[in-house]
Amino acid sequence: MIGQAERLVELQNLALNKNESSSQKVFAFSSGKGGTGKTFLSLNLAYTIAKQNKKVLIIDLDANLSNANILLDVVASKTIYNFFAGIDSLENLITEVENNFHFIFGDSGKANYPVSTPAIVNRFFSQIRILEENYDYIFLDLGAGADDFIFSFLIRSDFNIVVTTPEPTSVMDAYVVLKLLKFHKYAGHKFVVINKCKSETEGENTLNNLDSASAHFLKEKINCLGFISEDSAVNESVISQNLLTKRFPKSKISFQIMKLLKQLFEYQHMANNRHV
Repeated sequence: MIGQAERLVELQNLALNKNESSSQKVFAFSSGKGGTGKTFLSLNLAYTIAKQNKKVLIIDLDANLSNANILLDVVASKTIYNFFAGIDSLENLITEVENNFHFIFGDSGKANYPVSTPAIVNRFFSQIRILEENYDYIFLDLGAGADDFIFSFLIRSDFNIVVTTPEPTSVMDAYVVLKLLKFHKYAGHKFVVINKCKSETEGENTLNNLDSASAHFLKEKINCLGFISEDSAVNESVISQNLLTKRFPKSKISFQIMKLLKQLFEYQHMANNRHV
């Protein structure tokens, strides 16, 4: 079994050997704690992007506990398992859910799920950089937590979006993700989204707490993309297996997601023009 020190070296080498691209299109969604609404956010953002005539690919990397296909009410005939097992390339696993809205689905409940290695991660990002030519955005929906598997993808992505809620445990776990990104010398762009806010004041207080901790211990300022309200419409959309931005396009949350997306567009534009 590989030792922790050796594994750290591998992760740092992955970051240093990141394949450079002329554009920055890969966004990783993560959360230290489960239940933050990370998958909900990434799916609804992607759908909103697709409706603006931009092409987006979502890759469900929640290893063997996938649920994105359930939220979309899609039966996945091919999954990311085939890539990790060395059976298929990423390109062969793409499913067109709607126009401009493409997916590589994850899997659930497989015994002996293949173990990710540095070579597999390198192969993944080599193929991603080729797929970039066909997409405006590529979203990686990662599982909750901060293990080596998750960080091997986080440190290779152009942008990291850490999703948290106002719960103290969720805020602490989001801080841990940010801390570990700095520890692994992540050189990309980091953002936070605060989900399930009962009010804008609660969102601002959560941001202030997280920002204070980051400024004091990490010497970094938090870049917050925005707040998303807590709303019963979210549960309705999940139960109906229909995206909120599709079922309730004029809802408060749909408006907040659109506002958040505009922020994302601006940051990506500046990053691609080497301004940030």
